[in-house]
Amino acid sequence: MFAWSIRAAGAAGVLAGISRIGWWFSAICALGGVRFLMRGVAWRMCFDDAHRLPLSAAFRAAVVGDALGNVTPFGVLISEPSKIALVRPRVGAAAAISTVTTENLFYIASVIIVFVCGTAALLLAFDVGDTLRRTAYLTVGAAVACAVMMMWLLVRRVRIASVMLAAVESWPRLHRAIGVSRAGVADVENQVFGFTARHPGRVPVILGLEAGYHVAGVAEIWLTLTLITGLPVGLITAFVLEFVNRAITIAFQFVPMWLGVDEAGTGAVATALHLGGAAGVGLALVRKARVAVWTAVGLALFLMSRSSRPRIRPLTSAHGRPVVP
Repeated sequence: MFAWSIRAAGAAGVLAGISRIGWWFSAICALGGVRFLMRGVAWRMCFDDAHRLPLSAAFRAAVVGDALGNVTPFGVLISEPSKIALVRPRVGAAAAISTVTTENLFYIASVIIVFVCGTAALLLAFDVGDTLRRTAYLTVGAAVACAVMMMWLLVRRVRIASVMLAAVESWPRLHRAIGVSRAGVADVENQVFGFTARHPGRVPVILGLEAGYHVAGVAEIWLTLTLITGLPVGLITAFVLEFVNRAITIAFQFVPMWLGVDEAGTGAVATALHLGGAAGVGLALVRKARVAVWTAVGLALFLMSRSSRPRIRPLTSAHGRPVVP
């Protein structure tokens, strides 16, 4: 699909557009860093006053988690647990799990808003074909369904993790391997459910930071497309393509680096928006290059954290036998 997308759009046109990026690529990468920073600050604000996470640690964990999710087919199934593992020695497992969960709920809420507004902008501002129109309706329908389910779970305080742990307890070996108590899980759930009551003033700030994450994405797309096409691109166009990018990123988490699907999807939407397939594929390739840069940074930070981790030797008696406390 990757090769087909470039061939269908015209390799010469794609390369010609990318060649216009030049040194502006550093600004595009910087906007990617701003996005990590926005979510890192939002994550820090989800901690209670009893736990302090340095911004550098939050930023590093966000970059490493994103990198591991990009290069594996597990997506958020590895990126978010990686963030927890990286900061757990500083703040404890319960605080790390509850804050990552809380921040992700705010992020999901912002994505749902982007999906709804992006679909409205696509259908109202552009004359698109039936296939893209049906896809947009399907996307916004899934977003609304997700929003309704989230609201129901939060309002009713449905304890999914406790239910899952109760099911696991029927397998003693698996339960011992997990090593999680029901009281610990309930404490994490209480922290998540009670966050807005404990910190009502932080809610609009966190939502603003999540919105800033998407604004930085729109700015990146606007800058990239303006350079590729050599023409001014409307902000509505950039916003619609950011909505498409979010949809592709979420729907194809299992495809490492979204190879092929990003080029095909962005190229098709760019064609429908009268930008040309070459501009859309070029945008996807520049975005992929930016992702590759930050993924390399994240993997380097991950390897550094592993190499710097102290090795703890077990206590032994005078006879060389391990001492179990």
